[in-house]
Amino acid sequence: MYFRSSLRIITSVPYCFQSFTTSRTYSILSNSNVNSQFLSSSSHLSQSYRTFMFWRANINRELYGTPTKAAATRKRRRLQKSFTQIIREGQLWRLFKDVLFPEINKWWKEIQPWDRRHEFFHNDYLVIHDFAKNEEVKKWTVRTDLDEGVGESTAELVPSGHGSVLFRGHISSKMVNQNTLYNKSGFAIMFSERLTGSFLLPAHQKGWTYFTHILLRIRGDGRFYEIRFHTPDHDHHHWSDMYSMVLYTRGGPYWSTAKIPFGQFFRNNMGRISDKQYPFQPLTCTQMSISILDAADGPFELEIAQISLLRDLRYTYDKFAYEQYTLPPYTTT
Repeated sequence: MYFRSSLRIITSVPYCFQSFTTSRTYSILSNSNVNSQFLSSSSHLSQSYRTFMFWRANINRELYGTPTKAAATRKRRRLQKSFTQIIREGQLWRLFKDVLFPEINKWWKEIQPWDRRHEFFHNDYLVIHDFAKNEEVKKWTVRTDLDEGVGESTAELVPSGHGSVLFRGHISSKMVNQNTLYNKSGFAIMFSERLTGSFLLPAHQKGWTYFTHILLRIRGDGRFYEIRFHTPDHDHHHWSDMYSMVLYTRGGPYWSTAKIPFGQFFRNNMGRISDKQYPFQPLTCTQMSISILDAADGPFELEIAQISLLRDLRYTYDKFAYEQYTLPPYTTT
């Protein structure tokens, strides 16, 4: 059962609570004329507006999937019952039982003290993504510039048949639409399932704080990719924050293991490297993605067997590999 504050059942309680927190900004973007002005590439968008639009697009993409499913969902909204009709039919208790109470129970489990009994030692590792299982492959999604209406790149994520997954496709830098938030094409990204907490708030990777490196068992094509850890904050201004690092691959039939310390990941927002750099905190990661952004047209193929976390206590070179400057307040992000 679903409802929304506008007396029409359209989505779950978490999204309803999120709509309260962003009602003022949502009302600004509700006008179609204003939307067309914001979506124009020639207009000068502020960073806060651009971040909010990416945040709203990510929410709609996770709730509905493709734009076709979003159109079907909007059509189904008109046929659903209003909140007043639910009260008249005596279904209010069922609404709270099926929607609100499960979220409250989930929130109560999140605020419980952290269980620290599972300690890890030197050279211990934890497999977080094992692509030998078909259930793990189904948790990942692929998005290209073609899905965003910008370019003509294609990509897919298919099992290889021998305990790994193939991230392959064709990159095209041709732009077919200029009236979007993206100023370039030629990208393909594979996303893991986003970890969400109660009421659609970001959850925390509590077990990741023990580890220092990420391990990827890969077989590449010689192109370079980008590993991303998405770290959205509770504030929508930080929804597109992520930590990235380049993943170099070798061509040929041989497997390789990429070992990258967390201290080498740099902070950026929507592709823009932030002026203020902070060390990556694994606790705040809610989603992982791998993208190809080498701006080279042609086919690509990356085979991935496992993604793991490693605890290396001998890595004492640096906690953070980038310089940190004292910058004027309220001028940089």
